[in-house]
Amino acid sequence: MAHTHHHEIEQNNQTPYLIGIGLNLAFIIGEMIFAKLAGSTALFADALHSVSDVASLILSWLAVLVFGLKATRRRTYGFHNTTILASAINAILLLIAVGIIWFEAIDKLINGKAHVDGDIVIWVALVGILVNFLAAHFFAKSGQQEHDLNARGAYIHLLADAGVSVGVVISGVLIALTGWNWIDPLVSALIGIVIVVSSWDVFKQSLNLLLNGVPAGIDEAGIADYLANHAAVKSVHDLHIWGMSTTEAALTAHLAVTPTFNDADLDDITETLKHEFGIAHTTIQAETHLEVNCNTI
Repeated sequence: MAHTHHHEIEQNNQTPYLIGIGLNLAFIIGEMIFAKLAGSTALFADALHSVSDVASLILSWLAVLVFGLKATRRRTYGFHNTTILASAINAILLLIAVGIIWFEAIDKLINGKAHVDGDIVIWVALVGILVNFLAAHFFAKSGQQEHDLNARGAYIHLLADAGVSVGVVISGVLIALTGWNWIDPLVSALIGIVIVVSSWDVFKQSLNLLLNGVPAGIDEAGIADYLANHAAVKSVHDLHIWGMSTTEAALTAHLAVTPTFNDADLDDITETLKHEFGIAHTTIQAETHLEVNCNTI
């Protein structure tokens, strides 16, 4: 059996998370207060969305903290899959927030008669746009959202919050001009739809990783084809690919190899899997004593 490890220890930048957490916490406190003063369900929905975002940012940040913890005898892969758990919890929190927002919106549409102060809604939402764009800017500057599902989820949440705040500004303007208070709960219901749409892909990817599915962006068919057609390989079986974290994929495979198979062939395979297919951790069992006639995943 040939067993090779390729670990790229990435020192994730914690600054975007800490800035996002601090800015959003301060804004949430103010938005909750002004939502009460303005009688605005839309502001409440925006604040609740921000609460879920802060929880998401905190969970993602904690995942970054444990990413570098060393493996133990009981946890031989370390704690990298904590990032997968954090990503799944993030998505679930957003879906729960949507349920609360829709409940409040329906209740307000059916029973709500309170006056909504459009001017307060406008100014608070404008601050929300600034806060979320500023926090998202630090993620974009770090580039982490390009390759880390947790960072991507946090980045999407922040941009979605900014977009939501734009909608709240528009509702505030319309309420101030027309006095139509029903616009406020209607906008909050639309906010819920925006949240679902913006987070659904992250939710699906997180669930797939929790079930040890092939991570998004990994070409499993291409990998199987490459291994089966390698000059030193006769056939492939028991090929498995899964996510060790939101940024790392692992692979195990049994290869029926030629009698001349050597360390150079093994290095060639593992380096190709690493650099061309994004496999960070490869375990290969080379079998020279049998012939396998099927290529399976």
